Amino acid sequence: MSNLDLCTSTGESPVDLVALREEVLAAGGAIGNDMLRRLLAMGPSAHMATVLEVINPDLVHADEFDLPDPEVVSEHAMQVAVREGADAGRLILLQLWKRQEAWTASRSMTTSHAYATSAMDRTGRETSRFDVSRSGVVAEVGLVMGVHGSTAEVKITQSALLNPEGVLSTTHEALAQGLITEPVARLMADAMDGLSFEQMARVEAMVLPRLVRHIDPVTREGAPAGYSYAKDQLTRALNRVAPERAKEKHARAMAKRGVKIRILEEDGLAQICLWTTKVQGISFYERIAEMAEASVAEERQAVQDAGHDAGSVRTINQARADVLVEMVMNAKPAGSNQDVVSLLGCDRSPRVNVGVLIDLPTLLALRDNPAELPGYGPLDPELARALAADNEWRRFLHDPITGQILDLGHTKYEPNKRLREFIHARDPKCTYPGCNHQARRSQLDHITPWPQGPTDRHNLHPLCVHHHNLKTHGNWQVTRDHNSGETTWTSPRGLRAIAPHPYTPTPTTIWPDEDNGPPPF
Repeated sequence: MSNLDLCTSTGESPVDLVALREEVLAAGGAIGNDMLRRLLAMGPSAHMATVLEVINPDLVHADEFDLPDPEVVSEHAMQVAVREGADAGRLILLQLWKRQEAWTASRSMTTSHAYATSAMDRTGRETSRFDVSRSGVVAEVGLVMGVHGSTAEVKITQSALLNPEGVLSTTHEALAQGLITEPVARLMADAMDGLSFEQMARVEAMVLPRLVRHIDPVTREGAPAGYSYAKDQLTRALNRVAPERAKEKHARAMAKRGVKIRILEEDGLAQICLWTTKVQGISFYERIAEMAEASVAEERQAVQDAGHDAGSVRTINQARADVLVEMVMNAKPAGSNQDVVSLLGCDRSPRVNVGVLIDLPTLLALRDNPAELPGYGPLDPELARALAADNEWRRFLHDPITGQILDLGHTKYEPNKRLREFIHARDPKCTYPGCNHQARRSQLDHITPWPQGPTDRHNLHPLCVHHHNLKTHGNWQVTRDHNSGETTWTSPRGLRAIAPHPYTPTPTTIWPDEDNGPPPF
């Protein structure tokens, strides 16, 4: 039995799926929430699919223990509870199908690897201008999957790592159990490019536990890690395990900087793409955003003063495009750095309204721990030290052990601004799981509504407008663990999802081994 097999860990005997299928068929496709929860705890399998296919979503129903006492609620309230209970069951059914989808993807990867390996070994490899054997296999796999040859090539390469005998076999097994999604598993494989087998194992050991930890190991309830969170965790792990590769990638990326245009014939638009360094890109974008926000505010005020509907005011995204085009079209040809500064509309380098998150040992050059641009991701320690010493950048010190922010780095702001600045540095994005909306362009929400809850750092967190409305008007419940910084969201129908704190230090333990035991899932 695999060390990831948790089918019997619920305290109940596993469901006889063959018998259950017959029961559901006899009931015309009806099933109760309790049985769906038991199926969720079992995990995906071939037999699970035969049960799910005969369930009628319209006949999912709440069990008695899901409903209130009919003696103490009105008939209307009971009808609402019945409907919401059925919706909760359908949500579990959707989870079951998505995890079954992950199981199917794992089997597809295994078969893809087996076919590609066997076919190429049997045909033999060419040593002429290109590999005829591999090209043929790639073409066949592409036809079967309905994808372009280059995409098929990537999928074959990924399956070489993501299979029961591959270096990322534990990731493959987590996918087979529906604990991660297929895009996240493939992202894990893509991130291993250029690493040794030992480095791959270290990265997997550092990242995978973080991706599966928010799904309960017994009930299997919870939401899988999102793609952006997984990408962020992989970047942090790679910076720690293979810092030299990060520098090489940065150098290669610098060579690719430039500007390209793409004509969108279907709607009369054109797309301009700029490739530049992370710091320059953030500085550029923040300056454009600042000017666009001011422009929109001025436009809105003018429209309101004229007595017109403010609905005609440009969106912030439209304003960013207009501001950028106007600056470039009205600028003189750039012949020096000063011309570029003038283009940005200021007398000196643009002030970046973000900070550098760095621990004290790294700031003092005693360590090279990963630093952070809040809301934008990891930063090279050497560059972080330089930016922390620059008066145009704010510096935030954090504890290297817990990841919690200790100091804002300066005292120039009034207390209310300092509190807002602290929240934005601590939580650089909206705290809804998977949301990437910048905190500085979000609203500060009282987790416990004011005045019952205080206006302090423990009770405040940033939410984008959409998720703020979801919490305020959509009956979603939010709690925050002050020790870990994790925010837990619970939907009206009981779906529970956790937004991890972005600065929690990356673990370095490699598992499984004799001292630490099997992976924690």
